[in-house]
Amino acid sequence: MDSIILRSFCIATIALSFTPDMQAQHRYGHYRHYGYGPYRGQRVGYISGPRYVIPFGGISFHYSNGYYYRPYGSYFRVVAPPIGISINILPHGYRRVYVGRVPYYYYGGAYYRPGAGPDRYEVVDAPPGASVPELPNGAKVVVINEQKYYELDGTYYKEDIKDNEEIWYTVVGKDGKINTDEEYVDDGPIEGDIVSKLPAGSKIVTLNGNKYYVSPGDVYYEETAGPDNTIRYKVIGK
Repeated sequence: MDSIILRSFCIATIALSFTPDMQAQHRYGHYRHYGYGPYRGQRVGYISGPRYVIPFGGISFHYSNGYYYRPYGSYFRVVAPPIGISINILPHGYRRVYVGRVPYYYYGGAYYRPGAGPDRYEVVDAPPGASVPELPNGAKVVVINEQKYYELDGTYYKEDIKDNEEIWYTVVGKDGKINTDEEYVDDGPIEGDIVSKLPAGSKIVTLNGNKYYVSPGDVYYEETAGPDNTIRYKVIGK
């Protein structure tokens, strides 16, 4: 009898350790880690899970599990939700964040406020001062005036160390401007970037027997294979 009880306990313990919801919980709370979701620009052939078609601005966006997809022929591309689009239920795992006394609802880089009509939540611009414990998937590091920020969809975040030493990320800018009113000037592509088209006026150069392309701005590109055997160009230096 004791061996049966012990065996049952071990099986239950193993099953519990592999519960997907528990694995997905963020170490700072019982919320989804947004890094597990799709990233902006990702192409998918199909959308897993329940989805809803939301017509907006002449485009039929597809919404599923907190993410938005735009159809392109035979595939879908993950996109940022347009400002003003609305849903009737917040995605599972959303966070409520406050800026002053104003509540917002956040998930995967999108911010919501109650919209027109009952049970409607409308996508709004990222509110300056909003602070979240994890960056949305796809955020990239940018350096402005020797300060490190993270950017996604034109929204800039900066690390904020809390009293308990946890690192959160606070919205400090939008559309190329940080809250210091200093405009961020785009210096162009950086090493490692991959583009589908060379800048106008680029020329072929040969270095150490290898073919490269150099733009009028002295950015060097190397030809590489992209998805579906298309040609892409990778920035290798300036």
